[in-house]
Amino acid sequence: MVNGNHILTTLFFLFINLQDGFTQTDQNSIGFTPLQGITIFTPDNNHLKGNFYGAEIAYQLNMSNNKASWISLLHVQDVSFTGVWFNTQSILLKEAPGSKGLLGNTFGILNMLGISLFKARNATLLFAPGIGFVYTTQTYYNNPNDYLVGSHINLAVQAGFKIEMPVSASTKLTAGVDFFHYSNSAFRLPNMGINNINASLGIVRDINTPGQERKKETFGIDDKYSVEFGIGFGRRGFIQAGRYISPQTGKAIPLPDSAAQKNAASNLFMAGIYGGYSYRLNSLLSLKLETDAVYYFKPFSWDNFYRTYQESGTSLDNLALGVSTGVDLWMGRMALMANYGYYLHYSSINPYHFYWIMGGKYYLNNWLALNAKIYIHTFEAHYANFGLVFNVH
Repeated sequence: MVNGNHILTTLFFLFINLQDGFTQTDQNSIGFTPLQGITIFTPDNNHLKGNFYGAEIAYQLNMSNNKASWISLLHVQDVSFTGVWFNTQSILLKEAPGSKGLLGNTFGILNMLGISLFKARNATLLFAPGIGFVYTTQTYYNNPNDYLVGSHINLAVQAGFKIEMPVSASTKLTAGVDFFHYSNSAFRLPNMGINNINASLGIVRDINTPGQERKKETFGIDDKYSVEFGIGFGRRGFIQAGRYISPQTGKAIPLPDSAAQKNAASNLFMAGIYGGYSYRLNSLLSLKLETDAVYYFKPFSWDNFYRTYQESGTSLDNLALGVSTGVDLWMGRMALMANYGYYLHYSSINPYHFYWIMGGKYYLNNWLALNAKIYIHTFEAHYANFGLVFNVH
């Protein structure tokens, strides 16, 4: 398998020998990209080692003729539906030499953007973010060595940079580096998650299908000021392992029977409720100020530790209340959101009062949207919330 240094060397000699004269087309395209792993690691520490590799195959919708405002403002060159595969069967835990194969294979589908950052002659530098879902063949529940992944289905995010260079009127070569992460947002624990950095060298071929031709997007919430209300529900998984000392007795809290713990269905349900004020800067960005509330249907109890403990999201009360500020990034009917906040009321056994909220909403009309977001304490996912948003103009 070719490594990252070989890819970069090949890229250098290839690009300096390419000739001018190829013009950009407005055709859709299909891309195939082999991937070579550079490094793989966990969020808290690098417990993993070993070689891994993979591939992507993408159907790319050309956006050069799309007149939607977010397309032109973000300089979106293409939108792609990308299938991804990673072979991580050679990965093992550094502290456990017999754990080789704990991660198995990963298969996924992502929706990605190709955002043009810079052009020099015929070369284009692209930023390529994406989001989707993956299926991983190994988890904690079928491999005792895997204390990192708690479910087969996981949310995946990817972001990277690539250089694109035409070699004929309908063919381009690409090379780049990207970051890839997957985890299940704490729906089922453990949820350490997997991160990897990859190098790539691929080929993109135009097909005889015209790109997107669309009039300027007419949908939008164009009011300078608006108020939003939202409600959603979610669930967090049970803690599966650990050794905790009760402050009441000074003794270790016994871990439940592992088989029973693995098969137990979590009833740690939460509701997220918020009200927000939004100021629209332009068709692409809004600034927001929000009040966020999380209602715990089952708050923490020392007498029922492993059925109520939620790590940094643990609450002794039914209600946590905070304020946050952030932005919405609008892409037609969809808006991606990111907020940073502080809990004004949060009775917890852990001193974590700052939080993040990240997610997206899709507007069915100009007053009602579907919403999905993740509540994060420090860098630890608390729970994923799914619900509705109501916009008052």
